Amino acid sequence: MLLDEAGIRQVAENPNGRMKLGLPKHTAVENGADPKRLLMDTLTIASGYKGRRPASLQKRFPHHRHKLLERIDPYGPISRLASWKAFMDDLKAAIGAA
Repeated sequence: MLLDEAGIRQVAENPNGRMKLGLPKHTAVENGADPKRLLMDTLTIASGYKGRRPASLQKRFPHHRHKLLERIDPYGPISRLASWKAFMDDLKAAIGAA
């Protein structure tokens, strides 16, 4: 989910935002210590909210994460990740075995 800048901006309710999000490169995205915290912080930055509004956005994090999951393009940037490739291979094997 950290590879989809446009999706993050859309879910953060600021699709035209221009602030730098500092997203990791696809080679480093799987090596982060706390990817959920990084995603939550990134959504907060992308929203552009100030004052108390970031706290309300963070309370809705499970909903926003769900929306990002729904938007994943299985053949987009995520397809370069080793874990995604392994998942897709396992899924294809399971479907083929059924």
